[in-house]
Amino acid sequence: MTNANKQTKSLSSAQTAEEKDVLVSFFSNIWKSCKKHKEAVLTALVILVIVWVLGYAYSAYVRQRTEKSWAAYYQAQMTLMSGNEAEGMQLLDKLATDFSNTSAANYGQLLKADILYSNENYAQAADVYKKLVKANNKMVRTVASLSLAASLQATKDYAGAIQAASQFIAHNSKSFALPQAYLTLAMSQELAGNKQEAIDAYKYLLENYTKTYFGVVANDKITALQKQN
Repeated sequence: MTNANKQTKSLSSAQTAEEKDVLVSFFSNIWKSCKKHKEAVLTALVILVIVWVLGYAYSAYVRQRTEKSWAAYYQAQMTLMSGNEAEGMQLLDKLATDFSNTSAANYGQLLKADILYSNENYAQAADVYKKLVKANNKMVRTVASLSLAASLQATKDYAGAIQAASQFIAHNSKSFALPQAYLTLAMSQELAGNKQEAIDAYKYLLENYTKTYFGVVANDKITALQKQN
């Protein structure tokens, strides 16, 4: 073995021994620190256990609450489907009270508002939709926002409908529901007598959704509006 190899081997052994000494010293210091601060260490461990237990318990509670909320939603839905609308609506309100801020409660109120709308109770439907515009569930927020604008339009509150549709467009520029929002905006502007604003909204639909239902409707509307004096 050459002197260079001997020196390399010697250095490697020295480094390994040094690393071992560092590890031993490190764990030794930890142990000494634990012994020195025994009560503090035990307290920290107890706190960690308590946090874990509370976290697990809360997770179980949330899971159980979610299951119960959807069971209540299903019960209300089945009651409505059986033809007992009054009792079904009461169950939807009970769901909202017992399981507030859950997805099931939000969808329950959305269902209630849709039923009110289909029964032509537009003002009552708008009141319910308005509460869901800030719901935690994104899909609920989207449907509620568009339905609010449509409900206000149906009550002939065109200014309110324009504001609701405009707010949705401003905050949801990438939404799949954007063409519906523009159609509601355009129709509300038209009904309010705002001819140019209506044409502008219809033009957006024609330019961006040309070959869809929205584009076809927009084209017909623009032609009709431009013929008016």
